[in-house]
Amino acid sequence: MMTETPTKSQGQVRFSAGVDEPALAQALEPLLASAGRGGRWVLIPNGEGLERSFKFKTFAKTWDFMTAVSLQCKLKNHHPEWSNVYNMTYIRWTTHNPRGLSSKDVELASICDGLATDFGEIIEEASTGDSCALRAAADRVVAGVGADCCAPKNKAK
Repeated sequence: MMTETPTKSQGQVRFSAGVDEPALAQALEPLLASAGRGGRWVLIPNGEGLERSFKFKTFAKTWDFMTAVSLQCKLKNHHPEWSNVYNMTYIRWTTHNPRGLSSKDVELASICDGLATDFGEIIEEASTGDSCALRAAADRVVAGVGADCCAPKNKAK
């Protein structure tokens, strides 16, 4: 069962079943842009995930960042919903099974922040235009073939 927990800074978080909600809420708070502690992540509208965009000087730096994130995904056995256009990458962390925000989502969002610093992220004032287009690209994939990405697969022989 998924539960909702208010944060001090923003709407309702919908955690995945079985997580340590107090500990996860404490780890989440500094990541949130609205917490006023330097975080840049925002809750997605249903509260079941985190999202943000990253900008780098070149496509090569962006690709290097995405490669580093993908290696962490492999190590943690978890993947984001993401999209990339030239020097920008949009990332959404959410868990599909069990549905909601999980400890892996929060941990990997934090890892992304560290990697972005390592790869020279360009920090700009909030701009929604490019980010919205990248979010829409990720949404289209999730609504289609990606919708069952975490559902157990039938191994018919």
